Amino acid sequence: MAVQAVTRPNIVKKSKLVDEVANLIKKYGVVAVFDLTGTRANTIHEMRKKLRGLCEMRVLKKTLFIKACRLAGNSELEKLVENVKTPVGFIFSGINSFKLALTLEKNKVPMHAKAGEKADFDVWVPETNTGLPPGPILSDFGKLKIPTRIEGGQVWIAKDTLVAKKGDEISQLLASLLVKLDIKAVMRGINLLKAYEDGVILKAEDLVIDPAKTSEEIVAAASIAYGFAVGISYLSKETLPALLAKALLQARALSMEAGYYDVETVPAMIAKAQAESAALARAAGLS
Repeated sequence: MAVQAVTRPNIVKKSKLVDEVANLIKKYGVVAVFDLTGTRANTIHEMRKKLRGLCEMRVLKKTLFIKACRLAGNSELEKLVENVKTPVGFIFSGINSFKLALTLEKNKVPMHAKAGEKADFDVWVPETNTGLPPGPILSDFGKLKIPTRIEGGQVWIAKDTLVAKKGDEISQLLASLLVKLDIKAVMRGINLLKAYEDGVILKAEDLVIDPAKTSEEIVAAASIAYGFAVGISYLSKETLPALLAKALLQARALSMEAGYYDVETVPAMIAKAQAESAALARAAGLS
């Protein structure tokens, strides 16, 4: 009886979670899976706040996710966790998977660095009152070549000091000091592994898009398509002005060749006749 009393609430909790996720699968058109390895709990919390209204996140075991897929009547979705060995979380989104990946990338949050991590940007310790009492901490500042002074019984940073350049590895000493000063040195977010949309499984590398490069490619493709459409005289609202101009030039050329006179061709014919007359005169030595 004691065992039942302990396990039953857990079973009920898992059952409710499966029902909840099944409803999310039915509600949203895009489901993505992200790697939990090395992802801090506060990172997920911050990302949830930033992306509220765009998507919903859940962390659950892959076995429970599979049960939710079957309950939702979407067994194809199970492929999202095939061959995934690491612990994962799930995102249920109303925006397409490419925009989701871009949004996640843009909404990374600054975090305190751990020893061994590399700075994601130049890290400065500003001139300020640290609020720390003098003591062994002065030795740490000295080792990191951060100038200090004592004022009012507290340690002050004497001037703005660059303590790490982008890409530099953060030492244990620096990581500890930056936490004390509440200075962030790394950007952390959620790393997508796969996404499911319209029956298609997209891998992480398929979701990486350079907006500037993609925009250039679209402009180039549109230009080629437009030129081709005009070349084959494909009629549309975009090609109509160019096709009319092209037809006008061809009509004038045909009128010139046929010797057809009208108010538009007469000036051109006169100019042509004058040019031919001058060329003939030069050939006959008359000019």
